[in-house]
Amino acid sequence: MNQYSILVNTCDKFEDCWDPFFKLFSIYWPDYKGKIYLNTEYKNYTYGELNIIPLKVAEEKQDGHLITWSECLIRALNKIDTDFVLYMQEDYFLKDNVKNDIVNEYAQLMSKHEDIACIHLTDQGLISKESEQKYKGLNPVKLNQRYRVSCQAALWKKEILFKHLRSYENAWEFEEFGSQRSAIYNDDFYSVDKNWIKLNHFEIIPYVFTGIIQGRWFEEIIPLFKKHNIDMDYSIRGFVNDRQSKPFKNRVEYRLKKIPKILKNQIELLKLKSSNK
Repeated sequence: MNQYSILVNTCDKFEDCWDPFFKLFSIYWPDYKGKIYLNTEYKNYTYGELNIIPLKVAEEKQDGHLITWSECLIRALNKIDTDFVLYMQEDYFLKDNVKNDIVNEYAQLMSKHEDIACIHLTDQGLISKESEQKYKGLNPVKLNQRYRVSCQAALWKKEILFKHLRSYENAWEFEEFGSQRSAIYNDDFYSVDKNWIKLNHFEIIPYVFTGIIQGRWFEEIIPLFKKHNIDMDYSIRGFVNDRQSKPFKNRVEYRLKKIPKILKNQIELLKLKSSNK
């Protein structure tokens, strides 16, 4: 019996990713027999014999407002019945066999050791303390860094993921501001040892980082889809390399809009520091 469930975080406008994602999942992770929660807004979805549970989180009471990325995730976590979740996203297209035994081993480790709040399962984007290995193959993640909280594949203690979420944040704010909060909370995050796990050499969950960037297809998925006879009309989204730079005015407006959010985050960080003394 699985001690964790998989959460595939998505929204309905990324529906074109679901068939490719789950076709590749069924090929490269056949040993997984647990629940797969698909964080849809309104849509149902099935694929073969996989135990997919579409969450339809936007069907709940809206109070007249559009729900944010974080609020969708909060609602999803409220519907999940396991204490541990493996977080993924709909454009994390598997490209090789998942090391199911290692994932299960780490899930069991988390259940035995309450200090483990999160295990990042990739070697991407994190700085860890390689000289302070407490558990085999895992290094503690350093506190003060930009992506201590990340949306890449990771095993999370569900209550810890809850704690780091703020309903008003988008995904990028969750990573940036959530990482700053995590340095104050000081929960024990771990990352796989980079001397062991290396992108494109040996990966626990080998997937494309990431299949869609700013709404456009990342070109790396083309040979993967072709290999598995996945038909896709790439013209609808276009490709990352074809995008045009945003006008200077738009870039300035974007930065100006971030100022209130940065200030709000700084105020919360001060409060957290005070309450965690």
